[in-house]
Amino acid sequence: MLPVPIDPTVSLQWPDKLKSDTLDYALDPSLWLQDGGDLLDAIDVTLPPQSGLTLLWWGVVEGKAAIALTGGTPGLTTISVTLFTTAGRQHTLNVTLNVQNDNTTFLAPVPLRLPGNYCLPPSSLSNNGTVLTLEDGSPLTL
Repeated sequence: MLPVPIDPTVSLQWPDKLKSDTLDYALDPSLWLQDGGDLLDAIDVTLPPQSGLTLLWWGVVEGKAAIALTGGTPGLTTISVTLFTTAGRQHTLNVTLNVQNDNTTFLAPVPLRLPGNYCLPPSSLSNNGTVLTLEDGSPLTL
């Protein structure tokens, strides 16, 4: 995972992916948060339906906004990532991703979800194969 630093003065673009790739991407909000003593608390991701991308998981991993994507319709697409902080700040970023055709037959995996449509980021904690959850049903994470 190569995090892209958040700088409001530049357009954000993640490295290209092939249609058959399953890759994780990240945004690093440390510059945005450095002066306020604030921390990234949660993220929300919006994919355009025509992108053909499947969002496998999303969450905060080591202080970065991280997502995993698979599939995709070849071409440029814009992904919206909304950041939420512990101090109540909210910021939406648009990130461009170029999906390239690799001429393979590809069936996107079905993402695992908990009841309430909660995803399972890699920082989810489990005990003997059972995901630990909070009272609201969301996964307990590091």
